[in-house]
Amino acid sequence: MSFLSDNLLPHIIFAEDNPDHAFLIRRVLEPHCVLTYASDGEQLLETLESWMDELPRLVLIDVNLPRLSGLEVLEKLRQKPEWQLVPMVVFSTSKLRLEVERALSAGANSFVVKPAKFTEFREVLEHIVLYWTKINATPS
Repeated sequence: MSFLSDNLLPHIIFAEDNPDHAFLIRRVLEPHCVLTYASDGEQLLETLESWMDELPRLVLIDVNLPRLSGLEVLEKLRQKPEWQLVPMVVFSTSKLRLEVERALSAGANSFVVKPAKFTEFREVLEHIVLYWTKINATPS
């Protein structure tokens, strides 16, 4: 049974440069969500700036993306009115307080550290998606 238990699958965009982490995110979320993937910050920004469909329910962003960092993408997107209310969560291996503070200042709704164990990774990711697509009342 889907942890979201809804016939309408939420659209989630995620940016991840680590192929193993991208695989794990897909493995956890594909049965429950419609996913759009970007492997670097420029690709993510291009995807989001040219977005024509209904806005995604969630954007998951890694901090250390090539070409443009996740923080740079956040700063650019939060300047655009259409992206102000879309939940953007930084999902990163970084635990540096400075990066957490910078991400939140740049407009991240949350900063979550990726667990090392797959079972915890899956559980945390499921909780993020459940909260931001079902529990949170942010309009989309």
